[in-house]
Amino acid sequence: MTGSRVRVGAWLVAEDRDRAYDGSSEVDNSMQERTQIMVPLLTLDVRVTDQFGVQAAASIPDVTRSAVIPRPAGPATFSETFSGIGDTSLIGWYKLRPVNGWYTVVNVGTSLPTGKTERPRFREELQDGSLVPMSRLQRGSGTLDPLVGANAARRFRRVMTAFGSVAARLPLYENGNGLRTGASWEVNSGLARELGTSRLTGLARLAWLHRNQDVFEGTSVLVGGGNWLYLTPGIAAQIGKGINVQAEVKVPIYRSLANTQLDSPAIFQFGISRAF
Repeated sequence: MTGSRVRVGAWLVAEDRDRAYDGSSEVDNSMQERTQIMVPLLTLDVRVTDQFGVQAAASIPDVTRSAVIPRPAGPATFSETFSGIGDTSLIGWYKLRPVNGWYTVVNVGTSLPTGKTERPRFREELQDGSLVPMSRLQRGSGTLDPLVGANAARRFRRVMTAFGSVAARLPLYENGNGLRTGASWEVNSGLARELGTSRLTGLARLAWLHRNQDVFEGTSVLVGGGNWLYLTPGIAAQIGKGINVQAEVKVPIYRSLANTQLDSPAIFQFGISRAF
């Protein structure tokens, strides 16, 4: 946010989970299950001083889950959709003094439970000691969850920047419906390089993401959880004064899931921001 005190942004994150995986192996998706996810994200970043600032972000998830259910009278198509305000995050960031050319920013905050939650439904029997969900569409965690992170960057040869970051969301307790969202953390590093002009930048990022399974009243929920390794190419452009546009494709090059679940071949991210 050099030279500006306020930046507003809008992002769109989209993925289509239509492939079933057991651990790292793709398996048959016999009921043609599919989960389509679109999440608009609005951000506001305010620099209070040269070293300290605050950032707020609000999500508006739109999720559709569908499947083809076999029945004696013939297959029936099942579909359910939910959309609306999700959780909101509020973070304070602090810029440390540079060390050997590396500029580091640390941040601490919390997610606010502004997203709607519902009591999930489960099958009566356990599978491998875990609950099997029948319906668990949630727009948020329903709890105040600590958020912590740090990122660092260093510029090389005037046209190249190396960067890295670590971030974690750490739910500590169950919400009012008995569901505790699994903790997650992500570590990534990458390079960005100017492409002929300072207004156009190409980037590549390698990221490791870990998610714990959700827990309902002390028992693990048998959907969700695992490890992903993502390779993310992207491009960013400065348009006019203070306007930046960025597009990325997040491709899982390795996954090790905690159970059989749907996953997507790619996650698409597009954003635009304006500094004032």
